[in-house]
Amino acid sequence: MDDKFISNNNLLNSTFKSIFQSVNDGLIITDDKFNIKMANPTALKIFNIGEDVLYNINLKNILKDTMLNSIIITGKNIFNADCIFYLGNKKITCIVNIVPIKLKDKVLGIVLSIKDTKRLHKIVNNVVGYKASYTFHDIITRSTKMEYIIKLAKRASNTDCNILIEGKSGTGKEVFAQSIHNYSSRHNGPFVAVNCAAIPRELVESELFGYEKGAFTGASKGGYPGKFELADGGTIFLDEIGELPLDIQSKLLRVLDNLKIVRVGATYEKSIDVRIIAATNKLLKDEIKNRNFRGDLYYRLSVLNLNLMPLQERKEDIEILARHFIDRLNSKNPNFPKHLDNSYIGKLILYNFPGNIRELRNIVERSYYLCEDSLITDKYLIHENINLDFKINPFTPDIPMPLEKVEKAYISNALKYFHGNASETARVLKIGKATIYRKINKYNIDIKKLNS
Repeated sequence: MDDKFISNNNLLNSTFKSIFQSVNDGLIITDDKFNIKMANPTALKIFNIGEDVLYNINLKNILKDTMLNSIIITGKNIFNADCIFYLGNKKITCIVNIVPIKLKDKVLGIVLSIKDTKRLHKIVNNVVGYKASYTFHDIITRSTKMEYIIKLAKRASNTDCNILIEGKSGTGKEVFAQSIHNYSSRHNGPFVAVNCAAIPRELVESELFGYEKGAFTGASKGGYPGKFELADGGTIFLDEIGELPLDIQSKLLRVLDNLKIVRVGATYEKSIDVRIIAATNKLLKDEIKNRNFRGDLYYRLSVLNLNLMPLQERKEDIEILARHFIDRLNSKNPNFPKHLDNSYIGKLILYNFPGNIRELRNIVERSYYLCEDSLITDKYLIHENINLDFKINPFTPDIPMPLEKVEKAYISNALKYFHGNASETARVLKIGKATIYRKINKYNIDIKKLNS
């Protein structure tokens, strides 16, 4: 045999082997009976199996799909097929391309190109932005109650227990959810947030659990992974959980029990590794009484319950949060920094903030952009819902009364408004904190009774 031919043939074999070994997708080559003859390292990694074991397997025994026979008969290529490989008790979902090896129209074997679905989901998550950006450092507070909640959340982060976050709109429920994710061992995995209230009722199941090809009219040809699949290896955040339809609640309960999902139109279960955090601005116990929410699901979700305080119950945080928002705005506009006047802070503290932290941020931003000076005063507090003429004590007796009685009523009313916070009461009344405590003792004011 010609030496040049042998040399070229060796080069070709060596090149083929290098390409075969370096391809990022899994590659498998079989004969015409579907006996596996070759597999690259990626394929072995996907199946988590050794060469010696894989080479003794017939493809038909692990890929139970009629399309294999059709390839032999038709000799046609198959692209982007959703397949499940069965290896013992394991089910491995992959996307495959199948190309027949032909010689004079006779099929001598097939080449499988295999994409691991988990890897694809990871790529999708990176592209779509399923990542958590907030950490516990982003939670600004001086409140001892909030500090305790943060401590509890950190402790829960080190576990995989389900967490239910309750709180009014704008209290920072998603900030807490993202912080828990980033503090946990799952921080390198995806963080998938789902607003349950924003999904049309008829699409809830397919959005959460995905669907198979042909599951319904208009379904994608290749099927569709649900949010639970995309969150595999990470955290799924179910915001506004109280808005889920009852039939979906029962399916979610099953997922919580066994960590397995079933796509719409599928006949098999798929195991997932997901940490579940739910949130609501509703009182779910009331929803249970009204039969709008399943009691068993509530107790399954609330292994740990975090109840976030509204801003009116943490008045001491208003100033520090407002100044924090100004600092963030200044960092975006460093050439003309602005600062908050004490008059501005003083009037902010008098407001109840039904929209909580989100409303405070919007108010501060509006003032920032309206102000043309470096100092933002209370004249820039332009907000249709803020009553800037708030009076702490509307108590105006019709007849003269002892000054001490009037003083007691005035201080009691102020303490009640600020939920017993002596510091904020002293600030607004423009007297020392020590004086407030002396007056409380002098008049035997029961702060606990005021807040009941």
